[in-house]
Amino acid sequence: MKRFFCLLLVLCALLCLAAPAGAEEQPEAFTDAGSIRHYSQVTMLVDLGLISGYGDGSFRPDSCVTRAEIAKLIALVYADNPQADGGTSFPDAAGSWAERYIRYCAEKGIVAGSGGLFRPNDYVTAQELAKMLLVVIGRGSTGYVGSGWADAVNRDAEALGIYQGYTSAYDTPITRDDTCLLIYNALQCSAVTGKAASGALTYALDDLMNPKSYLEVRFGLVRYTGVMTGNECADLTADGGTLEAGTTKLAGHKAFQVSSDLSLLGRTVDIFVRDGSVVGLPCAAAGEVAHTFSQADSMEATLAATGYRTTAETEYYSNFDRADAGILDELPAGALVTVIDHTGDQKIDVVLVTSFEKATVAGTSPLTVQRGAEALQVKQFCVSDLFRRGDEVLYTEIGGVGYIRAE
Repeated sequence: MKRFFCLLLVLCALLCLAAPAGAEEQPEAFTDAGSIRHYSQVTMLVDLGLISGYGDGSFRPDSCVTRAEIAKLIALVYADNPQADGGTSFPDAAGSWAERYIRYCAEKGIVAGSGGLFRPNDYVTAQELAKMLLVVIGRGSTGYVGSGWADAVNRDAEALGIYQGYTSAYDTPITRDDTCLLIYNALQCSAVTGKAASGALTYALDDLMNPKSYLEVRFGLVRYTGVMTGNECADLTADGGTLEAGTTKLAGHKAFQVSSDLSLLGRTVDIFVRDGSVVGLPCAAAGEVAHTFSQADSMEATLAATGYRTTAETEYYSNFDRADAGILDELPAGALVTVIDHTGDQKIDVVLVTSFEKATVAGTSPLTVQRGAEALQVKQFCVSDLFRRGDEVLYTEIGGVGYIRAE
């Protein structure tokens, strides 16, 4: 088992993948909420007043976005009441419902068109959206012109984390779901205030001289970051305990009135607050290394490559109750192990061992599974997991409540 744990650390070092974030339950804001993969990101943009659904109550996460639609959205990311001072509109945008926003974006250098046209009804690609976002957050537009503009955009968007979690091709039309992901990622980037005499970018700083995100500066939010120690699902500080419904606790902070799910416990999490109320949903913070593995993982050839290690300060949990390192010597059948390095120093801060068994989704509204002869109503372990009838899933019970996650 020691050898197996070394394997986990190696994989963690190589993959550096973070588990997705989400809320404890899907709000019923949209009739198709169960099809939204990036629910936390969508919720943030809804709470900020940037996006909404359709008249029938749906969000249509898999629909693609037109260039006219994205011009309005990006203009609102940039300013509360975007107004163009004048200038020439693109001839194919004249009279469009979005002409005001297209003019504004062109005036700010966010869009430039192609061949003198804007093509408002064409779908926007991921790299076109990324280019707009790079300009909005203060990276300028001069570096994203000419024949190599796409390569420059993709390089910078990858470096800044704007593409984090995006899995489709950069040059293909982007969906509404993924649009929210990229915008949310861009909002997390440091807010640029200008350039120093040396040409280096300068950033907005908080009272502790840490860079503030564009999200904080533009929308007046206060960010709280800490390890999530408890919510209504479980409490890492009290074996078998839970917090009140709709409550989330970060180490070193007060409790926040917002729901969160099991997948975030033990993780470093960002919570944003404005005027005393939480905006959006808790999300895993950038810069943390976390990954979940099963006993089936076998990459023995990479064992020698690990730089990660446990220390005397490493905390261990079994089904979210405190344990010790011995839990790794004999893992329960079907266990998954999540290793977390909060700071990227290659020292494992938290090890979570969770017991699972196989089940089959029997229904989605409400969410139910068949486990042997039992039919059980369950909750999602992570809100970003999407389930359909007949799916094979992993089932666990924490505090008398059943949860499932994708197999």
